[in-house]
Amino acid sequence: MKRLLLFIMSLSIIALLTFNIAYADGPQAESILQIGLDETIKRALDTSEEFKIKGQEVNKTEGIYREVRSGMLPHINAQSLWSYTIDSPSDMKLNDYYELAGVNASQVVWSFGKVMYAVNSAKKAVEASRLNREAGRQEIIYTAKLSYYSSLLARNALSITEKSYANALENKKLLGQRSYGGRSPKYEIIRMSAEVAARVPTVNEARTQFDAATETLKKLIDADSDRKIALTGDFQEKYDEFSYDTLVAVMYEREPSLKSLSKVVESADARVKSSYASFLPTVSAFTSWNYFGGSNEHSFLNNDELGRYAFAGLKVDIPIWEGGAKEAQLSQSKADKEIAILRSRQVGKNLLLELKKAFLEYEQHKENLKANIEAVNLAEESFKQTQEMFASGQVTLTDLNDAELLMTNQRLNKEMTLFNINITLARIEKLIAGQYDEQNIDKKS
Repeated sequence: MKRLLLFIMSLSIIALLTFNIAYADGPQAESILQIGLDETIKRALDTSEEFKIKGQEVNKTEGIYREVRSGMLPHINAQSLWSYTIDSPSDMKLNDYYELAGVNASQVVWSFGKVMYAVNSAKKAVEASRLNREAGRQEIIYTAKLSYYSSLLARNALSITEKSYANALENKKLLGQRSYGGRSPKYEIIRMSAEVAARVPTVNEARTQFDAATETLKKLIDADSDRKIALTGDFQEKYDEFSYDTLVAVMYEREPSLKSLSKVVESADARVKSSYASFLPTVSAFTSWNYFGGSNEHSFLNNDELGRYAFAGLKVDIPIWEGGAKEAQLSQSKADKEIAILRSRQVGKNLLLELKKAFLEYEQHKENLKANIEAVNLAEESFKQTQEMFASGQVTLTDLNDAELLMTNQRLNKEMTLFNINITLARIEKLIAGQYDEQNIDKKS
């Protein structure tokens, strides 16, 4: 019974770890929602505010890229000026009215890479934000799997504890049948009643944990709290074997966080080059075409009274001294690049360690599952035999209760192992950014 209570406590901790995921309630529906893992993931992605925020961050970086890229394109603007001179001395014969209208255009011809590297840096930042959104997507998928598997574990644990309660009632019935025509010791009757009563809180606790896990799942998929949910899937009992070296290769190839940090490093490197180029001259071409004129008689000048001029040329801007601004910008860009490099190395090491641990745990849980399956089969057979022997008076009530608790605990242990396998597998799939059975992953035959 102690092991059974420990299992329920572990289940409570799992429910608390996943219960902090909350999303807006969905439309009310009276029918039972039949939902599997794939539908859970789809609904979680559709309702995730965090995933939508990642999308807006992509839009923001794309806007920054277009803004920076505009520095490579022609700039054209029109201007119009109309003025009236107030209180001008009459002896100076100044024009009372003046008008100017025209169009100006400019184009950067050569900046020694300052604009080009800035554009490249912004483009790499866009790619990094897209990969960061994909990393967020993988995190949501993992969270959805954790919630779904937690609900499966809670559902199966509730079923097992209910069967345990039913077994206790059956054992009590056997006790009554065995004492028919005679009188069982009073302590056996009291002990059997205590065994039945002891299972009631365990069943209630398991039901509470199942309800809590279901509520978490409802919030995750944006289902109404009054709507009932029926899980359509279950844990499988056969799992593939992996090559660790292949998993590592796939992780470095596809893991979006690593790829995003790689793009951040490239963006920072381009920004450093742009900062260096800012110390060099910038050559621009320009042209202007204008109407202008003045009069002390007409508030709106006629075209005949307006002069016109046009010019074109090249302009060279040579930075000499700006108070150390460019030096400070260069220092910042160098620091950003070094931070990006160190962050990429740090995350790479952490992810590699996480993958190694997940792989080792996955292999261990698979071995545990083999032992669990055998233990459940033996415990079930032992319980059946013990029931038959108890009915004929060959074993005691304590032996019968111990056999039933052993069977229940082994069933719960098996469900916990299945949960651990699937959660570990979900971690591996998150690290390799894909399903474990995709063609890019070599499996052992």
